[in-house]
Amino acid sequence: MAGRHAAKEPASKKAVFIIVTVIAVLAVIGAGTFFVFKNFIMKDSNNSGTTTAPVTTVGNETVEPQNSETEDTEDTEETEEETENWDDQETTDLPDNEPTTEAPAETNETQQETTLDINIPTEEGSDITHFNASYVPNGEVIDLSTGESATLHDVFGSTYPGGALTFNEDGTFTDTIGGSGVDSGEYNVENSEIKATYAYDRNMDITVTSWNDDNTPAAFYITYGSDGNGYRVFFSGN
Repeated sequence: MAGRHAAKEPASKKAVFIIVTVIAVLAVIGAGTFFVFKNFIMKDSNNSGTTTAPVTTVGNETVEPQNSETEDTEDTEETEEETENWDDQETTDLPDNEPTTEAPAETNETQQETTLDINIPTEEGSDITHFNASYVPNGEVIDLSTGESATLHDVFGSTYPGGALTFNEDGTFTDTIGGSGVDSGEYNVENSEIKATYAYDRNMDITVTSWNDDNTPAAFYITYGSDGNGYRVFFSGN
């Protein structure tokens, strides 16, 4: 009996050795896995973009680093605040009665000066008058080249729309006859004659055929073109 029991002891020791070896191997594997996992976590933390500055100890005081993003934000806010304060100061410093620059409006005086540049031929010492009245062609037209009657369409074109000739008491007149727009100029009544000149310095050939009791023309004609090759258009009060 004693011999058999002694023979089994080496097998028991061998089993214990195997168990210890397995535990050691598992411990090594576990330690290696933990080390690899720890390094992976540290690398991922470093790549996250967050940089922590080291803590500096000065004397008995610990100086903690400030986040660079926070400093940049504070600098930006301070710059914007300073800009707003500067703008407010410039606005406040402006005088209350600061003149506003505006384009000068064209006055009636300036327009009148342009009209007054028209040179109307007059005789020295003549009595000059003006009146208010409007006149339209009465339909009578004479072709000066043939002496025969003509039409207003012969003078002003086939699309003649009408119009009127208006004299004002301030010595100006407007002409809307012929549909070419509004022509204007100045005139004088001198020695029972109307002398009128357009703004583009062309004289109007007007001959008064009759007068009213208030010294305004009752009828007249205007010669368009030359005497030998033009038209004589008759007007009457509107």
